[in-house]
Amino acid sequence: MKKIKIVIDILMYLLFIILMGHHITDNLIHEILGTILFVLFIIHHLLNYRYYKTVFKGKYNIKRIIIMLVDLLLLIDMICIIVSAINISSDVFSFLNIDTKIWGRKLHMLSTSWGFVLMSIHLGLHLKTLINKINNKMKNSTLEYLYYFIVLLIIIYGIYSFIKLDFISDMFLLNAFKYYDFSISPIIFYLHVVSASLFISLIIYFINNFIRKKEK
Repeated sequence: MKKIKIVIDILMYLLFIILMGHHITDNLIHEILGTILFVLFIIHHLLNYRYYKTVFKGKYNIKRIIIMLVDLLLLIDMICIIVSAINISSDVFSFLNIDTKIWGRKLHMLSTSWGFVLMSIHLGLHLKTLINKINNKMKNSTLEYLYYFIVLLIIIYGIYSFIKLDFISDMFLLNAFKYYDFSISPIIFYLHVVSASLFISLIIYFINNFIRKKEK
């Protein structure tokens, strides 16, 4: 069961990354992949139903409050994504004959940009085991400083990519429509997307690690 959960989580992450490039994939493919993502999201919550049984049990420290808040916001955001996606759909949900509304486009731009950030934060909150394993392997090895340099490079490039992709404008609806730079090749575009996500995740990991040490 644990392996199935991990596979589903990886698939969800990859799909979200791919879906950020709406201008690269055909619209039909974009909608199909988006529908698959939402189905996996539902399965993800069904497989983790025991988590909801613990919501009102035990004590809440800073870390648990943050995780709960991020999970709740991500759930709300995913609902907003699918609602807006159905409203603006021209292929998969076209049989519903719903007139596309301007609020649908704005909500989709808003919810997908925030969804990307929340997904990256969620990832960062659960990177402890993986990064600790890598840290233990790299510590005192010949590649230790190269490893630290690569992590620093990812963060710096991630900041650049986050700015380059203009996520802030989408997150706060500073533009009426989503603008893409068609001069950027698909490979570079997705490199920007992945690095921006990893930048957010790593920063959250470091903050989480700092809080955990303070609590000790």
